[in-house]
Amino acid sequence: MPRGKEKTVNFDLQEDVLPFMGSQDSNGSNGSEDNDAFQIAFAQQYRAALEKKKKEQQRKFFVSGKKSVSKEMENTAGIITDAARSAEELFQAFTINYAAEDDRIRSLWSAILEEERKLQKLSKQFQSAIVKMGQECETEQIQGMAKAKEAVLETQKVIEYVYPKKELP
Repeated sequence: MPRGKEKTVNFDLQEDVLPFMGSQDSNGSNGSEDNDAFQIAFAQQYRAALEKKKKEQQRKFFVSGKKSVSKEMENTAGIITDAARSAEELFQAFTINYAAEDDRIRSLWSAILEEERKLQKLSKQFQSAIVKMGQECETEQIQGMAKAKEAVLETQKVIEYVYPKKELP
């Protein structure tokens, strides 16, 4: 059977119609019985041959069908296997890409954390510098106020010296 073409099998063999029955004339009663027995035997053999031929055609049909189904199953199994392999390859590629992107994201977060630590350190140094400058400023201001007080007291002494207390209006 050529591949790709459908084969049709005719299972309707006419078993009841025997073309040779009744086609011969009987020439006597004794010959008629022998002829009838011969025709019956021949008819039985003919029916057996027809049945055998029908079974052989059915067997060939089923064998052909089994081969066709097996071939289609193999083709389908191949397609499914290829699809599964392709899906597995895509999943592996996705997993590798995902891991690479996750590593990049992790490195960015690490860089951000490092920069944040540096910023906190600078902030603490800046705060310490401001506190120190504030203390220095306060010390200098106190010294300046002490000098100003001293100057006021000196000015007061000069005023009291120039204008004694009795002369004040």
